[in-house]
Amino acid sequence: MYAVMETGGKQLRVQKGDIVEIEKLDGDVGSKIAFDKILFCSQPQEGQSEVFIGQPYLSGATVTGEILAQGRGDKVRIVKMKRRKQYRRTQGHRQFQTQILVTSVSNGLGIQEALSDTEKKATLATFFTNLKPKGPKRTLKKVTARTTKKPAVKAAKKN
Repeated sequence: MYAVMETGGKQLRVQKGDIVEIEKLDGDVGSKIAFDKILFCSQPQEGQSEVFIGQPYLSGATVTGEILAQGRGDKVRIVKMKRRKQYRRTQGHRQFQTQILVTSVSNGLGIQEALSDTEKKATLATFFTNLKPKGPKRTLKKVTARTTKKPAVKAAKKN
């Protein structure tokens, strides 16, 4: 079974055992999380699939998961330039992201698929995160008497 869920203003197709990277959600690593904005759910079967479509959401349908990692994604560079005008601006941005392991998918009508413990261990054994933690804050130098004292300047006398 797979589902199309909405989170962070985006729609994702997920099924049990998937590891998805979404925009930052509150929660610690290892905590459980549930999504209830499910747009579409499908149960593939031989011959014909069972399809459940929400208007806009399926009532009672949920996707549950476990937070695997929190961090920041790759840097995106923004470059603005106007030719022949000597105008160039560059800016960088790193989005906060959360990686989630999808543990179960339910369509709200009693059909549910869940990840077993052995499948979960096998998935986590191959898991590797590319998210980098936020760097330390910049600290200003402490102002001391030595750094504030100006060196004495000898004035040269003109004759």
